[in-house]
Amino acid sequence: MNFKTWAAQQETIIFDTSMSLGLENLGFDTNNPLWTAKALITDPDKIYQVHLDFFNAGSNITTTDSYQASPAGFEKQGYSYEESEKFIKESVLLAQRARLASTGKQTKWVAGNIGPYGAYLANGAEYTGNYDTDQAGLKLFHQDRMKWLIEAGSDLLAIQTVPSLLEVKTLCNLLDQYPNMSVLFTCSLKDSHHIADGTDLVVVQQLLENQDNIVAYGLNCFNPEFSLEAISYLREHAKKSKAIALAPNAGSTYDPNTKTWTVTNESVFSENACAWHDAGASWISGCCQMIPDELARVKAELEK
Repeated sequence: MNFKTWAAQQETIIFDTSMSLGLENLGFDTNNPLWTAKALITDPDKIYQVHLDFFNAGSNITTTDSYQASPAGFEKQGYSYEESEKFIKESVLLAQRARLASTGKQTKWVAGNIGPYGAYLANGAEYTGNYDTDQAGLKLFHQDRMKWLIEAGSDLLAIQTVPSLLEVKTLCNLLDQYPNMSVLFTCSLKDSHHIADGTDLVVVQQLLENQDNIVAYGLNCFNPEFSLEAISYLREHAKKSKAIALAPNAGSTYDPNTKTWTVTNESVFSENACAWHDAGASWISGCCQMIPDELARVKAELEK
């Protein structure tokens, strides 16, 4: 069964989209321009372990450690184009190995993870959409990574935390090249009705609903207080029966200089998962502060 067919049959899908806290808990320092992608070079065994822990906790979909991995980012740190391809394809292989080793009995898939241009800038621009490039620059930035993640065998793509309408359009144009590749597409939020650059959610929703290979769209790495109203707003204006995905952070604030978050409530996901699902989100996760134990609690709450 292919991913799109399987996903259409599910009432709820549990996915993991948090690599950073899992790596930090294993002793990896994320305070560097590549953030978690540095571990592809220095600590692949830790990446494998985070994927394994999430699968064993019940995740249906794990997202590869390629959110902040890009040819441009690796080149800035002195690595070649060929080494960039190797690192990014390795992110898929690590997740696939963890799937094979997992003891979880649920159906399991690997999503090739694509973060926004703002993540590469490493200055918090994924939460503002304040970019220093145009559509041609965005296409050049994203196209190779997308191709490599697909070539490496990703079951689907997870395009996440996109803050800019221009970047949404650019990525949709690139997705036209891969009509058979299923896609999860999420944006960061300014508030419950607007993505981070101020564009109305409904404008973005219309673009994503018209993209045939997007099977789920929604919201990622934002204040969970926006969740219920944002889901309601999307449901109110939905024209097609695509799934709505939700992966907020835990309500803390990100410091792009130290690559750390303020003190947070790590159980906010399990405490609210049922309310988010009842409101209309069928793909449920948590962003940067989600850990495998909390994902297991989310799964348990949704199964009650």
